[in-house]
Amino acid sequence: MTSLLLVFAGVLGALIGSFGNVVIWRLPRRESVVHPGSHCPNCDRRLGPLELVPILSWLALGGRCRNCRQPIAVRYPLVEALMAALFVALVWRWSPLDFGWAVLPLLVVVAMLTMAAIIDIDHFILPDVLTFGALAVALAGSFLTGQAADLPVPLEALAGALTGAGVLVLINRIGALVLRRFTDTKERLFPFSLDQANVAAVAGAVGGVWVGVAAGAVSLLANLVARRILRIPEPLAYGLWLVALVLSSTTFTVPTFTAVAGSVMAAGAWALVGALYWWLHDLVKPEPEQAEEEQAPAEPVAMGFGDVKLAAVLGAILGWEKFLVGLFLAVSLGALFGIVQRIAGGGRLIPFGPYLLAGALLALFFGDAAISWYFGLLLGDQ
Repeated sequence: MTSLLLVFAGVLGALIGSFGNVVIWRLPRRESVVHPGSHCPNCDRRLGPLELVPILSWLALGGRCRNCRQPIAVRYPLVEALMAALFVALVWRWSPLDFGWAVLPLLVVVAMLTMAAIIDIDHFILPDVLTFGALAVALAGSFLTGQAADLPVPLEALAGALTGAGVLVLINRIGALVLRRFTDTKERLFPFSLDQANVAAVAGAVGGVWVGVAAGAVSLLANLVARRILRIPEPLAYGLWLVALVLSSTTFTVPTFTAVAGSVMAAGAWALVGALYWWLHDLVKPEPEQAEEEQAPAEPVAMGFGDVKLAAVLGAILGWEKFLVGLFLAVSLGALFGIVQRIAGGGRLIPFGPYLLAGALLALFFGDAAISWYFGLLLGDQ
């Protein structure tokens, strides 16, 4: 029965990978992923059923279109094989025979994020429809994944999502502040902006997560009542943030762990709420307004905001502890690959999103062992 399950998982993964190739090609070009049917990108001929068999069709055709004989990129079967391998690994680790439907949300989330990561490599974007869609599946699916002892239950998934978004948004804001040489951002968005995340970070460091969330709500409400942007300049906001974290080591505010967790999670909450608002806004806003925004000069950034949303999804499927393991692995993989690429003389820049996903997958399978090993070193024989 286990062997049959793994074979089924591999076939299903290859089929999802075949559809993923369509999504990867069409979604950044704003084309429908269901119509028209699959066709050769060179001669535009509609592909028949026998030409759509994952991996095998590409091998049988020798990597060329049957009609125009133009090459078909090797990445197509590689994506199908990668998805098949991921599905087999997930079903092997969280078999439905032992954990019921716990693996189902993982399969959906990993498939969506794999597509997003490859799009990121090609176009340096992480589509909101994939990241927010995966986040919804991860949070709702936590009611199923909680059946497995090493996967987060709903509250742990929510905490992980807020932690993931919070860590990355703080890197985004503080890193950009450093790159701007501690001058304030010129970004002014109404009514939602990263000002709410900044205020939430400061207040969360003083009073914990709920105080931070409430402070962000007050900031938003003040904007709505005043009908204009009321804000704290970022250099001042993060100066106060540092003071609050230092004071957390005393008896004047909440304990340090509560201050750090409150700051990160409150900032992550408002970063996600704001990102969701602007995604929905952008779906319906007039095209001329979008064109004007695209002409505005871009400020330096330390972390793309797509990575913030991706981190939220990863935190939801990992929980906050394993998310931090995954983040460490992602940074390590990125640094290692960057060094190898530099030595080899390669010039192709790989964005951080694929490294985040790779680190998270390693943490998903080996994170508990890594945490146990680390605390074993830290505590010794105690």
